[in-house]
Amino acid sequence: MADARRAVREQLESLDLPSGSLVLVACSGGGDSIALAAATAFEAPRMGLAAGAVIIDHQLQTASAEVALKAKQICEELGLSPVLIEKVNVELSGSGMEAAARDARYQALEKIRISQAAELVLLGHNLEDQAETVLLGLARGSGLSALAGMDAFDPARAIARPLLGLTRDSLRQACLDQGLEFWDDPHNEDAQYLRVRARKLLEVIEAELGPGIAKSLSRTANQVSEVDEVLTAMAAELVGDAKHSGTAQSVSYSIAVLENQPTAVRTKALHMIATRAGAKAISSVQIEAIDALITNWHGQKSAALSGITVERVKDLLIFTRSKPPTPGAC
Repeated sequence: MADARRAVREQLESLDLPSGSLVLVACSGGGDSIALAAATAFEAPRMGLAAGAVIIDHQLQTASAEVALKAKQICEELGLSPVLIEKVNVELSGSGMEAAARDARYQALEKIRISQAAELVLLGHNLEDQAETVLLGLARGSGLSALAGMDAFDPARAIARPLLGLTRDSLRQACLDQGLEFWDDPHNEDAQYLRVRARKLLEVIEAELGPGIAKSLSRTANQVSEVDEVLTAMAAELVGDAKHSGTAQSVSYSIAVLENQPTAVRTKALHMIATRAGAKAISSVQIEAIDALITNWHGQKSAALSGITVERVKDLLIFTRSKPPTPGAC
């Protein structure tokens, strides 16, 4: 309980929010988010902050409405206000149900944050969640950003995760110590979900190699995050230096400026440029193909990504948005 309160206090102090600001706890009713709700309800008023909660009902389980109402009751008993329930419709996409539910949840949290004029949304991700994220990043070969795990603070979405340094068991114990009920989501045991399989794999690795793997992966995420922060700053500077010209449809960059940079900085910059140009779901293989237009040029064709094409014309690298299909075309 003390650890959870300390983690919340330190996170809020580091953000230096204006007095009277509203912070919202995203509460699912599970052990992590109930522990977060209790810690926030205790700490926020002592820091001159208002604290409320938002419960997202994904409507994916028969009893989801009852779980949401129970979580609302607990949050209100803790003294949080306002406490809101937001129902979402999860539309299955090509990325799967897990990703679709996550996207719907984050969109709903942003909607509620704006409607309530809240400064911040607190999420209850814990140390094992962070380790699982790193493990999934390793499996996908997704680069430094994925290996850095989840951000403790995401300013773009006004999201904070104060509990990343605390274990799942310690948060459950915090609930038990305070006599707080929490819900065990059956989806957390359903192996059809990728994160559940990562969780089970982590348990197997710890059983084989000994305890502490989750903490090691979490520490690795912190270290990689620091490296990625520096690399991102260097890449952003390179993007500015290399830009040659641009229109709404295409933008060009100097080959000479790009090719003399360290590979890690250059490929990070290429990822930034491609994203800004309109590319979707960029893979490391695609970035390597773009980089080859700079470092291994032998007249090859343009690189095609979802949303853009990239080609080399003399001493320029040109990123062009794909034209939308003609209405009615088959």
